[in-house]
Amino acid sequence: MDSRFTYQHFIKNNAFALLDPVFIVLLLFSIVLLIIVLLKKVPVWVCTLFGTLTSIVAAQLLWFSGIIADELGIGGSAKNFNLFISIVIVQCLSLWVTSKKNNKKIPQHSSVM
Repeated sequence: MDSRFTYQHFIKNNAFALLDPVFIVLLLFSIVLLIIVLLKKVPVWVCTLFGTLTSIVAAQLLWFSGIIADELGIGGSAKNFNLFISIVIVQCLSLWVTSKKNNKKIPQHSSVM
């Protein structure tokens, strides 16, 4: 382990890993949102709001972790990138499910004249 840092779990396998728990929490939040969307009818704006905010926060965290890793002279974490891609995919899926649930066609009764 590198002795420059006081916090021993700062680097794992020569990659910056301090933000891994935050990415995991964001992924769990995205999965919970997807489950809620699957079970209940959620307005599109709610799903869009939470999906967009979660994706923006995850992107900012990925960007900042890259900057920190570059400044410290260590490698970035591929795990964080994979978690970011997973978050975006789950958010897109929940938005797609919400839009499909809310755009169901109402059957029209034709009148015979």
